[in-house]
Amino acid sequence: MNYEEGIQHMIALHQACEDKMIKQSFQIGDLTITYPGYKHTGDYRLSKRNAAPKHTDVMRMIYNQVTTENFEQFCESLDNLYQHGLKSVHGTINQADKELIFWITLQEEINYPQSQGYAGRKLPFQRFYEAALAKLGHVQFQNVLNRAENKGTGRPALFNLPNIKYPSFYQ
Repeated sequence: MNYEEGIQHMIALHQACEDKMIKQSFQIGDLTITYPGYKHTGDYRLSKRNAAPKHTDVMRMIYNQVTTENFEQFCESLDNLYQHGLKSVHGTINQADKELIFWITLQEEINYPQSQGYAGRKLPFQRFYEAALAKLGHVQFQNVLNRAENKGTGRPALFNLPNIKYPSFYQ
């Protein structure tokens, strides 16, 4: 499922609920998708073991997985996931982590669509990439976490680091 298919899938599920007061859900691995959500048609609640995963949780996961040796390949995998969703072909991100990243960013794409001038999934992918940059010491990890938790203060400017090849979403 790519992002457009994911959006259409969730909108169809949302619209199929005759009584919006009744929640329905489905499982994908250890993720639970409960719909309809509250923001927009197609919105849902994502939970993992009964808790809503945060973008900072994904950032910590990435920070712990990235090494100097796998940085480039990991970033290519992240870029491929951004572009193709679950149809991505790069394999350095395991399936469970790929699904978590997809479903947490699909929600952003539904609620804040790029087609309407919002950042959509681009913003969390930028923070995820910055977590990988932090692992290599290019930026402070706590600074990256703070940038992700800046509700209401506007979108932080992207880092401009010399001699770094940026993924497509980091522009």
